[in-house]
Amino acid sequence: MAARGVVGGSPDLLVVGGGSWGTWTALLAKKLGASVTLMEALVPGHRDATSGDHSRIFRHAHGEDELLLGWARKSLAAWKALGTMSGEELFVESGVAWCVSDLGLWEAESERRLRAAGVPCERITADEAVKRWPAMSPAALASVLYEPTAGFLRAANGVRAAARAFTKAGGVITQGRAHPAADGSALDASGAPISAGAVVWATGSSLPGLFPELVGADTPAEITPVRRDVTYFAAKGMQVGDIPTWIDAGVGVWGIPDESGHGAKVGPDFDAGSFDPNAPWPQEATEESIQVSRQRAGIRFPALLDAPLKESRACQHERTLTWHYVLDHHPANPKVWLAGGGSGHGYKQAPAVGEALARAALDRSPVALADRRFKILEREQGPGNPAGEPTEEI
Repeated sequence: MAARGVVGGSPDLLVVGGGSWGTWTALLAKKLGASVTLMEALVPGHRDATSGDHSRIFRHAHGEDELLLGWARKSLAAWKALGTMSGEELFVESGVAWCVSDLGLWEAESERRLRAAGVPCERITADEAVKRWPAMSPAALASVLYEPTAGFLRAANGVRAAARAFTKAGGVITQGRAHPAADGSALDASGAPISAGAVVWATGSSLPGLFPELVGADTPAEITPVRRDVTYFAAKGMQVGDIPTWIDAGVGVWGIPDESGHGAKVGPDFDAGSFDPNAPWPQEATEESIQVSRQRAGIRFPALLDAPLKESRACQHERTLTWHYVLDHHPANPKVWLAGGGSGHGYKQAPAVGEALARAALDRSPVALADRRFKILEREQGPGNPAGEPTEEI
């Protein structure tokens, strides 16, 4: 790592957490001219982080949520620019196929807004989809909403690239852990204050443990950490170019084509248990998760039913009751900001989220929001579910 420790006194901004949101917040705050320290317990992009897997889906579709559609477009441009600057391909334009096997109301809302925004998309029949992607099965498939300019991001590589860009711009990365004082300001492991003009807490699944009274159990902005496993299969005819990235909300499963030899990725919408960020974390998926992956994904891509398993991972996943993020200042301190609840759709929007957090924490032309969906207190429901999964009412 290029730099450790705080250099030259107190920074304008301390960012705690070196995942996708934390690294992008630090990078964009640095580009705003601030002095910034990024504190990470291990290293940005490490294997066990929420942002640490090989890949994450990038999609424009967000149902009726026009704000997140706009943030996705902004973020894609930033991810591409970071890839160019770092000299590596961070975004793979595989296309994203929304396989409609239920009523398709969420996809219909998405399609209307994609077309209104000028984002390329097409609606194709099941027969057309099978002709285009022979590995796909038409079983229970009504139609496909296809986003040709979407795809997937190389997740851990993207976090590491953002961290390198941050240090190259003069930012400081320090390895360590912090915990909050009563007003949300940061304390080090000994309990001593960490001096900074402002603080952003972007600590993933650890956030509800650090701030139980704000985002812990039974609060309006409750963030629930759960375990969601992913699997990688050695399936023929499922490489990039053979199939798109795909999502079947009706069946409850999604996948990413085989790239870089990892195998075809499958993620079932299946909670494999609770998650304790302070406990040792398993390295592999449960046998139940592997079987659920095969059974559900095999409906859409039969080759996965008996394909050899190449790799599996136990993944952290944290979400709110509404699936909308928490992006708000501490009620007792306007210079302290909390950011969490992004699993399922937050990784790809890290550049837009990071800009919003950086501007808000530094009070430099803050991004104006039209509703209270991201608030800690007096939180609103927001426009539907941006992740395409069932939403609990608050």
